[in-house]
Amino acid sequence: MTGRMVDPDLATLFPTIIRRSAGVGAGESFLAYALDQHALVSVADADEKIIYVNDLFAEISGYAKDELIGQTHRILRSEEHPQAFYDALWATISSGKTWSGEIKHIRKNGEPYWVKATVVPFFSPSGRPEKFLSIHTDITDVKQAEAQLQRQMSFDLIKDEIYLFWPDTLKVFYVNRSGRIRLRSLGSTMTNLTSFKMLHGVSEQALCDRLAPLISGGRKWTTFEAEQMRRDGRTTPVEVTIQLIRPADENPRFLAHVRNISQRKQAEVAKQQFVANVSHELRTPLTAIKGAFGLIKTGVQRKTPEQAGQLAEMGLKNTARLEGLIENLLDMERIATGRMTSNLATVDLCRVIEAAVSDIASYKPAKGVQVRVQVADDLLHVKADVVGLSKVFGILLSNAVKFSHDGGEVTVHAHRDGARVSVRVIDTGVGIPKHFLPQMFTPFTQADSSDTRRSDGAGVGLAIARSIVEEHGGSIELRSVEGEGTEVSFYLIAHIGTVSEHPGDS
Repeated sequence: MTGRMVDPDLATLFPTIIRRSAGVGAGESFLAYALDQHALVSVADADEKIIYVNDLFAEISGYAKDELIGQTHRILRSEEHPQAFYDALWATISSGKTWSGEIKHIRKNGEPYWVKATVVPFFSPSGRPEKFLSIHTDITDVKQAEAQLQRQMSFDLIKDEIYLFWPDTLKVFYVNRSGRIRLRSLGSTMTNLTSFKMLHGVSEQALCDRLAPLISGGRKWTTFEAEQMRRDGRTTPVEVTIQLIRPADENPRFLAHVRNISQRKQAEVAKQQFVANVSHELRTPLTAIKGAFGLIKTGVQRKTPEQAGQLAEMGLKNTARLEGLIENLLDMERIATGRMTSNLATVDLCRVIEAAVSDIASYKPAKGVQVRVQVADDLLHVKADVVGLSKVFGILLSNAVKFSHDGGEVTVHAHRDGARVSVRVIDTGVGIPKHFLPQMFTPFTQADSSDTRRSDGAGVGLAIARSIVEEHGGSIELRSVEGEGTEVSFYLIAHIGTVSEHPGDS
């Protein structure tokens, strides 16, 4: 918006327009004629009432001339501009200056349109405002193009795919950057792309059935799951949300938001597996406990104290198994909420390893698995939480023994490596399929999630181990060859200091 003194050329033109408004057509200047053909021209008196409009002004506004004469320009006012905008306009022209700026008006039918306006004041010899000449240029197309460009720039920042398509033909006329990248990977373009072709297995009729309630106004949007083709010929699950949008000054169009839900689907599968695994893990020890105590209660074992003791031991063992499962689930909740606490102290890693190997001995009689420890340095001290570190070794050794063949071997290596202490737990068991390796540290996932899997567990152990190791400033890795075995290695920061008393030490 600018303010400047009245242009002498406009002052010369003004009387010509006034004469024409009074029916004086002869002698009309070529400049006035050209202006009248190109611009929307109106004249208001000192009371701001319209006393003249040209044909183009009436045509664009949608009003007949006699509907405008005697009205003020407020008849065209939209809610786009605050009152302060109009106050500033009036202050400018009241001071004898020309005002220029962009104004949004409303047509008679309620549709908006934009004009580039110049308002020129004319004063009487006594210095009082007499008339106001307004010259408008319709810039609606320009504003629409600017708005569309701004929307498209915003859409290009979105990671998901965005498609705009017309309701009548379903032809796509805009695809954001994410969508264009995928189309290029398929060797495709936007040419002749229709909305139903951007999805795999969705027919034109099926899509039209979903769009019909949006067109009728019965629904604001529709959301459904579909698939998209990938370059390798596979499909990707996606969630599609479509809504009918009606931008100001523009034709209605459909906006389709296409989101890749592969991770969500994987999470759903993991959740289902987790529920199945936990149900199995809870049911197995509970059945054993119930059976053992049921026999004791009925007195079947009353005359054989030794067998009764074995039943009690079975109950205690399965109770401990339940306790371990629940503790792991609680650990996952603590990790997720950031409430995992650590009590750091100087820890002798050799003693932690020895204790973990001793604890895992309950697995060995049944499977005959040998656990060997190879420590290259007697002074392997680290700054760690001994409870958390013991849990890491317990998880890794438990997994190694569980997935070893009967009579197999598990080896624990530990040595000083500069400023670090390196640990490796190696087994010669069944190994892990190559395609599953990237998921091994994901909570609630197992390489064998079938109902007939050989080993127990809820699939949270490695996730817990990684969290604890990383909390100590270290890192953990897993390498495996299916049919040959698995190696899990991690390192911790070495520490020099007096070893604290470990929990359980006498």
